[in-house]
Amino acid sequence: MIKYAIFDLDGTLLDSSPMWQTLGARYLEFVGKTPREGIAEEMSEMTLPESARYLRRTYGILYSSEEIMRHITRMIEKYYTEEVRLKDGVPKLLAALHSYCVHMCVATASDERLGMKALTRLGVGDFFAGAVSCSDYGAKTSPDVFLAAADLIYALPEETMVFEDSLHAVKTAKSAGFAAAAVKDISESNQAALKNTADFYAENLGDFADNIKELLKFKVIA
Repeated sequence: MIKYAIFDLDGTLLDSSPMWQTLGARYLEFVGKTPREGIAEEMSEMTLPESARYLRRTYGILYSSEEIMRHITRMIEKYYTEEVRLKDGVPKLLAALHSYCVHMCVATASDERLGMKALTRLGVGDFFAGAVSCSDYGAKTSPDVFLAAADLIYALPEETMVFEDSLHAVKTAKSAGFAAAAVKDISESNQAALKNTADFYAENLGDFADNIKELLKFKVIA
């Protein structure tokens, strides 16, 4: 039986993938540079420091890497505090899980402080006990961030459903003994593999609410 839930943030709860895909281009336009084709793919796996060094070197930006990082951080903060919106179906699913006393938290690759601010602004922050970030526990190619999230809500993996939008994160969660529910997002190109790998799959999180009893009755097979 599922008693706990861990939610990814970007692409799962928040409709923020378009921002991350265009962040480099938006910054270049801010400093008067023209982004070349394919910049989103080039920067997709870079950390913030790597992105700053890449932009400075490739486009001849006169700011230091540290200044570029500060500029980009301010852009991200503004987006989360003022602009980002929830994905479709989020309030419906959270309310359904809450009605069954499912304890919830967030495991994100982004800044957990900004993430929680955004969720609170959008009216769903109170559903969550808190958040943990990959910046403290490593990328979701390792289960450490999911295990830390489980510790936050005193959950056992086999009693916990992880909600994600990326194939690699679903694989990692399942390898650590969690159940996994996947939702469609533009950030994941291999939707067929995501659907086949996850225990549950939906194009809209609200669809999970329509089948909440089936979701909560799921048993992880070791």
